[in-house]
Amino acid sequence: MSESRVKPQVVREGDVKMVGPGHDEDHYISVPIKPLFEVENVGHIGVCYMEPGDETCVFAIEEEDDGTAPHHYGPCDEFYYILYGEFTVWWGKDAANLDAFYELKEGDCAYYPTGWKYKVKNTGRSPGKFFYYMSSPRSGVQRLDKVT
Repeated sequence: MSESRVKPQVVREGDVKMVGPGHDEDHYISVPIKPLFEVENVGHIGVCYMEPGDETCVFAIEEEDDGTAPHHYGPCDEFYYILYGEFTVWWGKDAANLDAFYELKEGDCAYYPTGWKYKVKNTGRSPGKFFYYMSSPRSGVQRLDKVT
């Protein structure tokens, strides 16, 4: 039996710096987040905070980058678990016309498989927070344009 060289770890959310608008103006993220862990060739997790009316840019998690979404992560999968608040997620193939949508509330978990574009908006009347996990892209180069 081989011995693991990586030990279990704990990250306390209060010890993690918030990045994004109002916290780190040089960062590419379009809403405030706290990145908690990144594991090479596995993925990264964190929490996202959104005030009522806040909306992300359009994200693409497709095999090929067509250049129409501000952020292209490459072929990967993403999950959201809603801790509190109410959100609407729009998704589709055309960044300018995301026509499918669903609403998420506390306790809901959403899965975005490779091959889609999407954006998230806090459509509730109070602040919201969700936990995210994004798998590492299987190939390609990420493009993360700065969103102003």
